[in-house]
Amino acid sequence: MVAGGSFAGASEVITPPVAISPVAIRPRPAPIVEPVHAEPGPDVVQLPPVGSRDVTGSRFPSGLTVHGGSKHRAILLTFDDGPSRRTTPRLLDMLDELGITALFFVKSESFGNGNPWEREHAAIVREIVRRGHMIGNHTETHRQLPLLRNAEIEAELAVSERKIQKTIGRKPRLIRPPGGALSERVEQLLAENGYTSVMWTLYPGDLEVHTPEEVVRTFFRVLDRRERETGERGGIVLLHDTKQHSLDAVPRLVEALQKRNCRLLEEGEELYDIVDDLGYFIPGHEPDQTLEERQEALRERAQRTCNALAFRQLVPN
Repeated sequence: MVAGGSFAGASEVITPPVAISPVAIRPRPAPIVEPVHAEPGPDVVQLPPVGSRDVTGSRFPSGLTVHGGSKHRAILLTFDDGPSRRTTPRLLDMLDELGITALFFVKSESFGNGNPWEREHAAIVREIVRRGHMIGNHTETHRQLPLLRNAEIEAELAVSERKIQKTIGRKPRLIRPPGGALSERVEQLLAENGYTSVMWTLYPGDLEVHTPEEVVRTFFRVLDRRERETGERGGIVLLHDTKQHSLDAVPRLVEALQKRNCRLLEEGEELYDIVDDLGYFIPGHEPDQTLEERQEALRERAQRTCNALAFRQLVPN
């Protein structure tokens, strides 16, 4: 069971045909209806692209499913279900202070039309990109895709694509299926529509727990268990930028990773690295700076951080 109450990687079940009495009345198939927020309002002007960086993952090939594990201690933070004017701006400030670049999978039903509330959320999406983060599609209505017919899925994609493109000037190329629910049919359809699906391996349970301390404890339980059971020492993290306790957990999680790095530094081990690019999880598409090169710079920073932590422990309050 994963976030959203679905089963990641679930296959579609094919049932044998059932004999129907000649007098039985066959129900009409349900009509295909586009989501309620079907089209950006006419008063929403197409905006120019925000910057020249690849903010939507267009450099990655379509048709991939990125499962999110890593044999390296590489960590990528991703946030689902936003934007939210209550929480996302605060998270962006927090990520700036921590020097972290993240990947946001946005639900498009909260922005893209002409009313003030949705214009405010569209401005937040543009701010996400302006601050250097990437944007992915989390659909319009957050319905689990294997439960929808192909035409309904394509209607979801068409609506969310139009809204995202009108907001940031670029078409999304990364998608996180709601609830992580996928099937072979859905994967093929997403590939045909030019998408790469991005899953996760590290879920701190922020939809199930309610304090930042519980989020951090769950994160490390999952991280340590995966290393024991699979040999994966890092991965893609799923959090939700609509939850206050999820935001409060981020600096605590970073600090806990820094403390672990102090021990790893003494032991000469690879350090935990909160990376800034999805390419580190796609073989053959790593960024120009390798993980090994990042480790060199990270070890210097970690040494300064660990010295400061040790000094604070020696000096009484």
